[in-house]
Amino acid sequence: MLDVSHIPNQTNNMWTFYTQGIDTWQTWTKPRSAKFVWIMCIGGAAGGYGGSNSAGFNGGSGGGSGGVARALFQANVLPDTLFVQPGPGGAGGAGGGIPTTGSRSFVSIAPISTAALNIVCASGNAAAGFGTAETLLTTAGAGLISLGTFVAVAGVAAGANVTPLSTTITCPGCQGGSSSAGATSGFSVLATTLSPLISGATTTSVNGGDGIWSWKPMFGLGGAGGAGSTTGAVGSNGGDGAFGCGGGGGGSSSAGGGRGGKGGDGLVIIATF
Repeated sequence: MLDVSHIPNQTNNMWTFYTQGIDTWQTWTKPRSAKFVWIMCIGGAAGGYGGSNSAGFNGGSGGGSGGVARALFQANVLPDTLFVQPGPGGAGGAGGGIPTTGSRSFVSIAPISTAALNIVCASGNAAAGFGTAETLLTTAGAGLISLGTFVAVAGVAAGANVTPLSTTITCPGCQGGSSSAGATSGFSVLATTLSPLISGATTTSVNGGDGIWSWKPMFGLGGAGGAGSTTGAVGSNGGDGAFGCGGGGGGSSSAGGGRGGKGGDGLVIIATF
């Protein structure tokens, strides 16, 4: 009998994995037809700080963005089954509160294992933190990545106004507005020739804008900052980040700071050919 089970399925040669929780690993099985396996890992970003609950303070900092790593392997050097963990993004901090860090994304040869000797690809060596970026992936964070060829880019640390797409496809969140006179507007993700403006809040009646994700070309934007107040209004919330992108900081106010935006979840994409 002719064995035709190895014939490539042209409609199923790319798999996109989304976060299902920090301890929930997903399984990928290598097709028999595969000659090469390409993997991209994007790390989960950090949430934005909540705005201060005091007068005269700057708004909350945005969250740092996730790193990005891409690796190409000959299919025969990888096991037939790999285990995938896209890292969740961090929650934004409540008013006056600290946000949650992001989480790295992994592809491993062993289930529920982030030990470097089992890692085929990861988004970085250390997750995005409180305003800090996910660090650059090296073989110290993914021992088996040297079986292929890879390119890695660190995430981007949070700032005030943010210009995206200068070094990587992920973007940090923006700072929230302060509770000082004349500086109450939240900061923005600035427009580029590829990406739109994500506006910071100019009044506490609205929140900072949420980031967006583009598939073609692939990139994400972070959340903009919430507005602060000097007039007794509660600060507004920072915007949420897109995949791998930081949440915006909340606006500060003596009446109560706004919540920081959520950091975007990570992604893992696997393709074969």
